[in-house]
Amino acid sequence: MRLALNFQRVDPTRGGAETYVVDLCQHLIQLGHEVDLYAESWREGALPPEVKCVPVAADGRTRTARIRSFARNSEKALSEASYDCTVGLINTWHHDVIIPQGGVHRGSLEANSKRFPAGFKRTLYRLGKLANPKFWTYQAIEQKQYDPQRQAHVIAVSNMVKEHLQEYHHVPRSRVHVIPNAIDAGRLQVDHPAANRCAFRNKVGLAPNDLVALFVGHNFALKGLEPLLKSLAERKRLDPQARPVHLLVCGGGKIARFRRMAENLDLAGTIHWMGYTPDIRPCFWASDFFVLPTYYDPCSLVVFEALACGLPVITTSCNGAGEVVTDGREGYILTAPDALGEMIGAIDRMTDDAMRQRMSEHAVQLGLDQSFDKHVARLVQVFEDVAGSKTRRTPHGNRATAKKVRR
Repeated sequence: MRLALNFQRVDPTRGGAETYVVDLCQHLIQLGHEVDLYAESWREGALPPEVKCVPVAADGRTRTARIRSFARNSEKALSEASYDCTVGLINTWHHDVIIPQGGVHRGSLEANSKRFPAGFKRTLYRLGKLANPKFWTYQAIEQKQYDPQRQAHVIAVSNMVKEHLQEYHHVPRSRVHVIPNAIDAGRLQVDHPAANRCAFRNKVGLAPNDLVALFVGHNFALKGLEPLLKSLAERKRLDPQARPVHLLVCGGGKIARFRRMAENLDLAGTIHWMGYTPDIRPCFWASDFFVLPTYYDPCSLVVFEALACGLPVITTSCNGAGEVVTDGREGYILTAPDALGEMIGAIDRMTDDAMRQRMSEHAVQLGLDQSFDKHVARLVQVFEDVAGSKTRRTPHGNRATAKKVRR
């Protein structure tokens, strides 16, 4: 098939969505499809040489203005071309298939608001977001994406996202396909895992038998670091003799407030601030379990990566990735980030080495099952259905008019 992907900036060092675009291009090319990428910029060498990159301008002084400009210019460029299927991921709308990697903004707003106590503070947070022009830009883009007249198919990365699509945008069930995110597990492998584990622990100052939890995220507040720290402190208060848990905190978020919180909670000796970590693999292999008590995550890739590295996970029902985890088998699913009692109980169960080892074995298999090969096979089926339906419709242009630049 001739496919067009649309994503503003393609740089896998920037985050999960960017990495996903690169992986998707690679797998589609391997399957023999022709892929054009419409983007403002792309990292040199990140994409397969077979991918044709079509530059799309994004003008404006502010980030919001550039987002709008890129979406409009993408629509113009794609309307002048012809493909079997066009695919958009974030903040563009002129597509046959949309994969909203970031979920639905209204759903994100509601989930984020639960970081604040019910009442005045929560209401104030919502009003502040609603007063922000950026929110209404995203809303306007989503209204175009899910306009019934466009009849776009939507790939929901979790059932949670599917419910939000129907609740906030009334997307027909027949046009929503639930296909969870996926990972390239091969990218996570290291030579001599045991040696890597030992070397990393020595570097950080951890003993071989220390129990180590891993937290990864850039937005510490959204990803639930505060309730995690409070749970560790409350666990210590309730049972001073409980087995200590060391926590590795990885991510480029603002550390100062949370470092002070850890010190005030008497946790400074067991919280290890790793900062932004370009290569997260040593952290995975040095840890014993993974914790992400997030307030909102459509389908966290890092959870799948942790599973593939053999780490049982603790996450929340607000994380679409948790839908594939069987509670008590590969990890534990909390009803909410601030369900501190549940989190303390889950952490306590992780201190049982034999139980954790059994969970680790199940976790590896579940993580490996979230393969990109399976994911892309399901996507391609949707793309082929779209292409088949196009044979009964008039094409909207001539593909040859799109200016292509080979990387």
